[in-house]
Amino acid sequence: MQLPNQHNLRSHNVSLAANGDDGSSLGQESLAGDSSDGSPAYGATLQDYLMNGYTNVSPVYGAALPEFQLTNDSGVVSATTHSAMTSAATTSTALSLPASTMVGSPNGLQFDLTWDPSVASAPRGFIQAVTDAAKVYTELFSNKEVINLDIGYGEVANIQLPVDYLGATLNYFYGTDYPTVTAALAKDGFTFAATNEPTSYQFAVTSADAKTLGLAEPGGFQAYDAYIGFSTLSTGLSYNATANPYELNGGTGPNQVDLQAVAEHEISEAMGRVGSEFDLINAYTPLDLFNYQSPGVLELSANGGYFSINDGKTNLGNYNNAVANGGDIADWASTTSIAQSNTLGLPRGSYDAYDAFVSPGYNGNLSVSDIIEDAAAGYKLKLAPAASAALLGNYIASSLAGAASLQGETMVAQDAQAPAQQPLLSHPHM
Repeated sequence: MQLPNQHNLRSHNVSLAANGDDGSSLGQESLAGDSSDGSPAYGATLQDYLMNGYTNVSPVYGAALPEFQLTNDSGVVSATTHSAMTSAATTSTALSLPASTMVGSPNGLQFDLTWDPSVASAPRGFIQAVTDAAKVYTELFSNKEVINLDIGYGEVANIQLPVDYLGATLNYFYGTDYPTVTAALAKDGFTFAATNEPTSYQFAVTSADAKTLGLAEPGGFQAYDAYIGFSTLSTGLSYNATANPYELNGGTGPNQVDLQAVAEHEISEAMGRVGSEFDLINAYTPLDLFNYQSPGVLELSANGGYFSINDGKTNLGNYNNAVANGGDIADWASTTSIAQSNTLGLPRGSYDAYDAFVSPGYNGNLSVSDIIEDAAAGYKLKLAPAASAALLGNYIASSLAGAASLQGETMVAQDAQAPAQQPLLSHPHM
């Protein structure tokens, strides 16, 4: 997610690579900066890599990767230790931090949120907004697993975030292959019949999604499946941290950013909503198998494409062209308006929480396409979710009438949305 264009920001995706169960490697692991989190698995010195929005990618296979550094237009932002950070845009008194917050039922999907000391300087409502975002997913999906997330404010995994970045997700990846991924997803009824299926290439699955797909032990690779950080924001902007545990997000003012929507975006990336297209890293991801150029033909590039679960026959949302625009490959197209993505079931006037680019002053919400996309990563929808009645009602109104055609030849009508009334501001999601 990105902030104002006039700041001339670059977008970055950041990941940590982990070994596969077949002895293959997406790269040796490393995490810059001091940490008391404990060392990740495999006993190797961790190495990281960085991909920016202009597809400058460090090599992942066959060589040690460079030490992770986060860059902005002014140069390198070096790793930092966890510390309380303050914002010129947001003032707050120090929060009393719980060590961690467990969200969800022991019999279903849970998130174990560990709060870095930096969160003590976050604005009022920060912890509740992030917790509410996680709660949405626990109410939508039934997978019995615990996703372990480290949450920071102004930093991610001890690395300071530029104030104009909304959020960043640092993932561990699990190396595997096409037959393993497609066999796991076939259990949920997905089929793969494109003419250009990447059958001989290596695949990377986030640590959380590897557990979801049964490719890793429930304990995962290391203490955390992912690190998530939130910006302190630039001068003149603040977060809307209104509590919305089950309802549609609301209350975002003209100079505010919808914090819960940003959290939903970043958490979903930890869950596995990541595209690579052999561009982010030297591997494909499960979501790449649902990114189409045309019916029966996968996109297999960072040039956009569209989301489909029926061999490209139905367009459920347009992907961001990361080569042309920067931003993340698996985020929705949103450089021109909040309607550009054409995702299903989004409340009129809201932007999609999975959009690549976000403008202050708009409420962000999950769309039906977002929920289907998460399901395509292996997350199983509850038969009767207790989540937002408004969201479910919107689902029924906008797409349930055409749900039977999702596996058929006909295109489902896209939900028209109000166009943006002001230029979109670009905020990088990492």
